[in-house]
Formats: sequence, structure tokens, C-alpha cells
Amino acid sequence: MPDETTGPDRDRPGSLPPERPPGPLARRRQRDLGTRPFPLLTPEEWREPGGALRRMYESAQARAMETADWYLDDRVRMRLASQVLRGLAILLAAAGGLQPLAAAAGGTAGAQLGGGNLAWGYVLLAGAGVCVALDRILGLSSRWMRDITTAQRIQQRLVDFQFDWADLNARDAVGQEPVPVHDYLALLRAFLSDISSITQEETSEWVNEFQSAVAQLTNHSGDR
Repeated sequence: MPDETTGPDRDRPGSLPPERPPGPLARRRQRDLGTRPFPLLTPEEWREPGGALRRMYESAQARAMETADWYLDDRVRMRLASQVLRGLAILLAAAGGLQPLAAAAGGTAGAQLGGGNLAWGYVLLAGAGVCVALDRILGLSSRWMRDITTAQRIQQRLVDFQFDWADLNARDAVGQEPVPVHDYLALLRAFLSDISSITQEETSEWVNEFQSAVAQLTNHSGDR
């Protein structure tokens, strides 16, 4: 039985926990980024620190992977919505610009209805402006780009964490002195803290952008 101050079991040196296939809850796309319960280990479980640390490693890794997957899923939704609004804006702007030309090309009948056609042109151009404004206020275009950047940061931090964990395992297996459990716990704590900081930074950017867009809209409305 390994000593309580050592790292993972020495009969499996340098081994990382096996990848577990995601369950049905992990596969479900949640609209909001949820919180994963932290594993609460009993004193009996800590008598075998190798198994206890592997369980905590798996929980931390799964939390990071689920967070990155959420941002990647959100990127798809935001990009689709942004493309729809931008596409509508282009179509409406083109139709609004061509409306007077079509009326002029219609000859006498077009000239008689020129005022109505011109009005429809303004309506179409206004619709294009509304689509662009919605994209800006909701932050769809900027959000999906932030999503992919945030997911990449989380994935890179996960890779660093995995290599740091493997390094501790290797030192514990071949070193003269066992690696204290505290070193593993410190690595876990730093990793989870960094993941939380990354998500908080992205959320703060979104809030600031949304508030700025609303303030600009309010100022424009007041000027009118």
C-alpha cells in the first residue's frame, strides 16, 4: 500500500488515467455553462492516494473538456445566427438600392409608381440596417470569434496540465524521493483556477461589449 505522502501508485509508473467516453449528460448541449461537482473523497479513499488522485485528475480534465466543448458548440450557434443576419442585410441593402433603378427602367408605369417604389427602397435599406444593428447589439459576430479563441486557450491549458501531471508521475516513478500529494493537489488547484479565469475573462468581455452597444443605441435614440 502506498504511503499517504506519495503520488500515484508505483506499480503503474508514468501512466495517465484512461480516457472515459462521455456519458449522456456530457453529450447534451447545454444552453448555459454549468458547474461540475468537485469530487469529495473520504479518508478511506485517501489511504490509496494513487486512486484518489486519478479520480481528481479525471474530474479536472472532464471539466476543462466540457467547458471547451461548450464554447465550440456556442461558436456554431453564434456563427450561424451572425451569417443569417449579415446575409439578410446584404440582400435587403441590394434590393433597396435596386428598387429605384427598377422603377426607372419600368418606363411610364414605373414613373407613375416611382414614389411608392422609392418608399419601398427606404424600407428595405432600413431593414438592412436593423439586421446589422441586431448583430452588433447581440454581439453575434464578435462572440463566435471569442468562443473559438477561448476554446483554444482552454485546450492549450489542458495540454500543459497533462504534461505537468505526466512529469510528476515520472518523477514519482523513477525518483529517489516520492512526490508529495500536496504537489499534485497544487497542480490541480492551479489548473482549475486558470480555467475559471479564462471563462471569467470571456464573460467580462461579452458584458462590456453588450453594455457598450446598448449605450450607443441609447445615445442614437436620444439624439433623434
